[in-house]
Amino acid sequence: MSFPTLNLKLSQRHFDEMVKSGSFLHEASSPEMEEVRRKLFAIVSMYDPIARSNASGPGVYDMKVGLALYQVLGEAGMDIRTAADDGWWRYLSLRVLPDLVKNRWDSAPPVRYWKGRSRIWLRALWWTVHLTWQGTEENTRKVLESVTTDTVVQLVERPGKGGFRIDLTRLIFRMRLLRKPSQDQFRAIMKLNTAQIVLKEPVFCEGGLFGYVDALFADVGCAPIGINSDHD
Repeated sequence: MSFPTLNLKLSQRHFDEMVKSGSFLHEASSPEMEEVRRKLFAIVSMYDPIARSNASGPGVYDMKVGLALYQVLGEAGMDIRTAADDGWWRYLSLRVLPDLVKNRWDSAPPVRYWKGRSRIWLRALWWTVHLTWQGTEENTRKVLESVTTDTVVQLVERPGKGGFRIDLTRLIFRMRLLRKPSQDQFRAIMKLNTAQIVLKEPVFCEGGLFGYVDALFADVGCAPIGINSDHD
């Protein structure tokens, strides 16, 4: 199936019209897009405002939507090239699922729909799941259980000079589950990785990729754990 895009100018115009009218309703488009919407809402519901009073509410909801989005778009045949196209995420946010985004972000900040890049909500959720994927939805859900909005920012906004290093980020999040760093420690780990990846090739470090990631956690004060280094 095709994955339509929306440029910045049209995105801003459409978003401004929705804000002015106070109506964030989706537009009936192709049968394929309607099917994507139907399948997604068969898995997730609109964000419940009552959950705002629950500290874990938004994070839990975000990951549920992310996993559902990853499944539905995968079944629709979306590839990495499409996932890297911001125009597609603008289209999905503004034309197909604006009501879903509005329910989650009641004040309707434009960065969650189209403005900028890494903070487009649906884009950030999909990439968070992709970059932390552990082979199955169940295993991925485990590494995402304690993920916060800040954690997503640390991941999605730090692609590195050569783009995302998918094997590396997946291992970092697997290690995060095992070693349970504080939010401040994990932020430091991501910053350290961003700085070091410019100078080092992880697979050539002592212990390979696993050794590189293990050292990141050790360098910020995370205690070592007894785990099997056979991590493949």
